[in-house]
Amino acid sequence: MRPALVIAIFPMIGLTLFGQSSRTLVRQAHEDSKAGRYSQAEKELSQALTGESGNWSLWCDLGAVRIKLEENGAAIDAFEHAHQLAPQEASPYFGLGFTYMKAGDARRAAESYQRGLVQAPDDLSANQNYALLLLQQGDFGRAIEPLKRLKTQRPRDVSSRAALVEAYVRTGMHDEGAAEVDELLNIRITTMQQELSLAAQLLNVREVKTAARVLQHAVDTWPDAAEPHGELGLLLAEVQQYQGAVEQLGRAAQLEPDSARYGLGLGEALLRWRHDPVALKYLMAVKPKFGSIPLFKFEMALAHFYLTQFSAAQQEFLDLADQQPKSSRVQYLLGGTYQAMGEMTKAESCFRRAIALKPDDSSYYVSLATLLKKLNPADLTEPVDLAKRALGLNADNQDAKLLLASCYQAQGKLSDAQVLLEAVVAQTPEARAAHVALAKVYFRQKKVEEAQTQESIAAKLEEREQNAISPWGPGGVTKP
Repeated sequence: MRPALVIAIFPMIGLTLFGQSSRTLVRQAHEDSKAGRYSQAEKELSQALTGESGNWSLWCDLGAVRIKLEENGAAIDAFEHAHQLAPQEASPYFGLGFTYMKAGDARRAAESYQRGLVQAPDDLSANQNYALLLLQQGDFGRAIEPLKRLKTQRPRDVSSRAALVEAYVRTGMHDEGAAEVDELLNIRITTMQQELSLAAQLLNVREVKTAARVLQHAVDTWPDAAEPHGELGLLLAEVQQYQGAVEQLGRAAQLEPDSARYGLGLGEALLRWRHDPVALKYLMAVKPKFGSIPLFKFEMALAHFYLTQFSAAQQEFLDLADQQPKSSRVQYLLGGTYQAMGEMTKAESCFRRAIALKPDDSSYYVSLATLLKKLNPADLTEPVDLAKRALGLNADNQDAKLLLASCYQAQGKLSDAQVLLEAVVAQTPEARAAHVALAKVYFRQKKVEEAQTQESIAAKLEEREQNAISPWGPGGVTKP
């Protein structure tokens, strides 16, 4: 939501006291302009100026009419003439700014508006056009002041205030942006669609928490509308708050049962939450509505896969592969299904096809390398190459580092494996698998004390993981 371009720059102001014939011409020009007879108005103003060439306001009127006629060059000449006659007036600057905007000269437009606002800082349309110009240029810092003036002049203009929020956030003034959002919500001037649009705008600039507050406000204000519940649920799923996501998406699906966006969003949230039996039961229930949609098939395949129903998952993925032959993700997951079923040749083929379709996804290389390492542990040339390519795409891919380290260890390159694993545990001390692998490397290097240290760390991490899973915490059921 941003302020719109204000086409009416200023009213025609040329009716000052001068000769009767000129007054008649100017009055007629005003009437013709209002009626859309711009060519006639231009002729009348030009004729009036033959006797009143020193009247700066008439030159502004002429410039305004020429803008309507798309005569930008002639309009600029008129406003320049007005400025020369009255350099202390703001209107010629605003006319120049508007015309330069229409002509695509953003630099001159900004300069003209900036100079005019020195003379008339509270001009509403000038502030709106100047702010819009700066926002379009990405100059969010300079846009803040005209947007603040617009807020003062029109505190109930939601689009301008939303633009101010964006300007704050994009210039790093996150607290100011959040405060502006809170103030806007508290005065209760927004419609539901405006709040949904504001939330989308905030998500676009990664202000997730503030966007969630806006959506929660929309849910509280319009509890019987599907969109606020649905959009909040989708956001919560993205930030891995799956219980809240399921609650909100479930409500949205009740309110708007034919919405595939919310209905399948609920299915995805259940799968991400790993409530696999519930997800499968739900998907079976909505199959009559959404069964032909590829996303439904994708979710159904995942539900079967997670429940180790690999044959059913395979069939769903095969159907998807026929419908979407260029989907790398489908090929990748189909490969995982074949691998789970022990059909390694087909799994390898799918992984290679996934890489061919999307060669910039590091996880595909890791999966193929892991498979090849199991198939032929005596020749790790390609797995090593694939792991290196994965790290070239994503230097922080820990799975690739662990895989490469295991290859080096198998090849007897213990120093290389050690360097990799030490880098992993330094970067992510909670990575238990890395501590375990590093302990094995140290043992092979006869570094017994270092190995025992790593084993001790791994054991503590494992205990912590088990306690985190247990609803009883440390001590099991005897110490609830």
